[in-house]
Amino acid sequence: MTLRWRTVKLIIAFDGTRYEGWQSQRTGKTLQEVFEKILAQFFKVPTPIIGSSRTDSGVHALGFAAHFKIKSGLGDLKIKKALNFYLPRDILVHSAKTVHAGFHARFQAKSKIYRYDIWQSSTRPLFEAPYVLWHPFALNARRMSRAAGHLKGRYDFRSFCNNEEPEKNYVRTLKKISVVKRKQLIRITVQADGFLKQMVRIIVGTLIEVGRGKMTPKRVSEILLSKDRKLAGPTAKPHGLTLVKVTY
Repeated sequence: MTLRWRTVKLIIAFDGTRYEGWQSQRTGKTLQEVFEKILAQFFKVPTPIIGSSRTDSGVHALGFAAHFKIKSGLGDLKIKKALNFYLPRDILVHSAKTVHAGFHARFQAKSKIYRYDIWQSSTRPLFEAPYVLWHPFALNARRMSRAAGHLKGRYDFRSFCNNEEPEKNYVRTLKKISVVKRKQLIRITVQADGFLKQMVRIIVGTLIEVGRGKMTPKRVSEILLSKDRKLAGPTAKPHGLTLVKVTY
């Protein structure tokens, strides 16, 4: 039987604590390298895999998307089970599905949903610690929510971008943003058609400044329109950030 090339889409969850993000690089261990090593061993040929985004070092995911092409008669379920057998315990494949040949995990993504969790308590968290930013002082979540509302829409987000090299296009459409507090946890959820480098983390750092009373909610709108990174808040640490879902 002649095997044809097929495209397999993966939905992946991972704890990013031990990894320098998704994309392969010269230094540090990355998730892409882990997958490509296992795929090459399993299928006996080099098998490049492409992710839906790069992700920063230490960032987590619940629904990261990726794809690879392979000539194999192995069923999707067996591919999923095989990957989960060989992958380390901090990475899990939720699904493996053969899709149309032209599918591209990165270029065909319509939006991405991220969440950032803040643990607002005088007592540091224990079991939650790897996945939340501990903030020991009071934050006004209502003020943060009002400030977040100024960011919704299609704007030039260069004020919320850390990039040494200029981007060709800083315009993104922020479709949804919410700030919800439940007991000690403040969760900021953001959905956009794309994100600039560390954009969510800078938005979070700026909203924290609002929550602390260091700036007014309206000031966030002024920062957005200024297109000046120096006016925005600090970049929040990566471990509180989780990629929830990629939509197609």
